[in-house]
Amino acid sequence: MNLPNVQDDPWARVQTVHGIAADELVSALQKSIRRGLVENAVLVAYEMFASGPDFEDQVWRRLEIISVEDVGLGRPDAPLIVRTLDEFRRAAARESPDRLIYLVHVVRLLALSPKDRTSDEMATWVRRVVDEGSARPEVFDDMLDMHTRRGQAMGRDFLHWFTEGARVENELPDRDTTYRTRILTMLQRDRE
Repeated sequence: MNLPNVQDDPWARVQTVHGIAADELVSALQKSIRRGLVENAVLVAYEMFASGPDFEDQVWRRLEIISVEDVGLGRPDAPLIVRTLDEFRRAAARESPDRLIYLVHVVRLLALSPKDRTSDEMATWVRRVVDEGSARPEVFDDMLDMHTRRGQAMGRDFLHWFTEGARVENELPDRDTTYRTRILTMLQRDRE
């Protein structure tokens, strides 16, 4: 794995209003949220907020990433909450106390949320195995349906798609199957 080149990182060359290296603060924000260190995460976020609009924008960009990379499926709605609160803060004047409340709220939410780094780990894995050629996606037979050239050449029709291509796993156990049953009855009648 290649290490990131910190010389290319513009945040490695600047300091906050209180003289703290910005790249170190970005790292501290993410690690504090990962580990549930709420108070430190809020202190870091405030330091960035207090250091000006560019720093404030950067903290919000990192929170978007953290919501997916670190919180992930631990709180699937986290990216939407981050985006919504970011829109709220952009609508508030920079001098408004509301702007900081939105930041503190989202940092607390992310730090206190259950964490799931699987999406980041899977993205790292898939990039590596595909790039080195040790894994390729598969197109299974039941995936060749009326929507593909090969499926059409095999004579696969809507009934095949409805029974094979539209089949799902992990289906809600009590979902309404009324219309599925009706469509299957109609398709089978059409075949007769």
